Amino acid sequence: MEPLNHIKIKAKKRKFYSMFFVTFAFIFGCLYITLTTANKGVAELEQKHKYYNDIAVKQGEMNLLFDEILIEINDLRFKDRTLNERKNLQSLINEKRFAINNEIRKSKTNLTNSFGLYEEFLVELQRIQTKIDVLKEAETGYGINKNQLKNCIEKHNQENKKK
Repeated sequence: MEPLNHIKIKAKKRKFYSMFFVTFAFIFGCLYITLTTANKGVAELEQKHKYYNDIAVKQGEMNLLFDEILIEINDLRFKDRTLNERKNLQSLINEKRFAINNEIRKSKTNLTNSFGLYEEFLVELQRIQTKIDVLKEAETGYGINKNQLKNCIEKHNQENKKK
């Protein structure tokens, strides 16, 4: 026994199944696109995390070197040292400066220029070192001239006492 509207029921079932299949395919397609995009996003986030982590590590290392350089410059400026000690300290400072500069140059190829401030700081450090050398030379020359002047004054006073 078939119902009288058997043809209509079959047509409605076909229409329902086709709409169900289209809806299912649409939802599956959206799910696939969402998961693919999420995987790409996760990969991009991991890459950026590694990138920024590398920058942070390099900046930390550079900060430690700068701290050491500043301590050595302070020692160079305010402690009395022999000429040989001053040269050794200057060479230590230069080695650290060159190490930082090389690290910045290496990082420019791998990372964008995240170390512009450090480059400017290196230039200022070089200027400071030059000024310290000039000041020490002037101070030494001043000390020599002062001693010679004292000796001349003493000789002059001795000659005046003899007369």
